[in-house]
Amino acid sequence: MTLPRLANKRVMVVEDEYLISMLIEDTLAENQCVVVGPFATLSEALAAASKEDVDIALLDVNLRGEKVYPVADLLNQRGIPFVLLSGYGKGAIPNDQPEWTFCCKPFTPEALADALTRRLSAHS
Repeated sequence: MTLPRLANKRVMVVEDEYLISMLIEDTLAENQCVVVGPFATLSEALAAASKEDVDIALLDVNLRGEKVYPVADLLNQRGIPFVLLSGYGKGAIPNDQPEWTFCCKPFTPEALADALTRRLSAHS
């Protein structure tokens, strides 16, 4: 399912699981997005979040045992929307950030594209 709202959007991907990363990249390509990344470690993601020109980001909450929250904070400071990816449901969102958006793992390509579209709509 292609969503025109996502066409040509630059999407930063932060994911440490290779197969999930491939599913994300395929979904983004199907929706005519430009993939930035993927970044598999917190340090790579922080470096990218500080300099990459992106429209939105997909952030796996747990990167090899480290939480992605510093990346989310940095993107927030830059005014770049993001969607957290987690198998922990609402438990993935820090208590002091209830407005953060998440998409549950496992997800379908449609659910991922829908989460991106909703977050972009809410941001604009």
